[in-house]
Amino acid sequence: MDEKKRLRTVFLKKRNELSYEEVKKKSELIYRKLIDSSYYTNCKEIYVYVSMKKEVDTIKIINKALKDGKTVAVPKVDNFKREMFFSMINSLDELEPGHFDVLEPKKDFIRPVEGNNNTIILVPGIVFDKNKNRIGYGGGYYDRYLQKYNDIVMKTIGLAYSLQIIDKIPAQKYDIPLDLIVTDETWIN
Repeated sequence: MDEKKRLRTVFLKKRNELSYEEVKKKSELIYRKLIDSSYYTNCKEIYVYVSMKKEVDTIKIINKALKDGKTVAVPKVDNFKREMFFSMINSLDELEPGHFDVLEPKKDFIRPVEGNNNTIILVPGIVFDKNKNRIGYGGGYYDRYLQKYNDIVMKTIGLAYSLQIIDKIPAQKYDIPLDLIVTDETWIN
């Protein structure tokens, strides 16, 4: 098993061992740090994954951003092209289970958007390192997306529990490091 696969397995297990109480508590700390930051305050658009299982919860972030009048967009996977784009939403009611059972916009609510220098992208992951590299679920969707748009968006921010941070991840040339990572304990920038 290669090192990335091994780390993915080890850290998925660690994350899955968190109780729902711990997930809620740690997610709240991350939420507070994020919405109190100038990155959140200054952005006009926020592109954010819809959390599932024991990922850092993003539902509260989505609702807050909608309430604050920010443009909110969530990922939509195109299975045939094996790529992802972001689609604007006005409500969580516009979502349904899609690829990998992740909530995605329903067919009638697909509104593709492209980021700009007022956009922050909140990125999921299983393991992150202090150089802001990440290991995701292995599909490469975010890396391919960020390769296209990384230069034009304001900031890419990983959301992680502190237990998901290690010193160094084996990164390849197609892996795109994030600008920042926010955890329940600190910011990594």
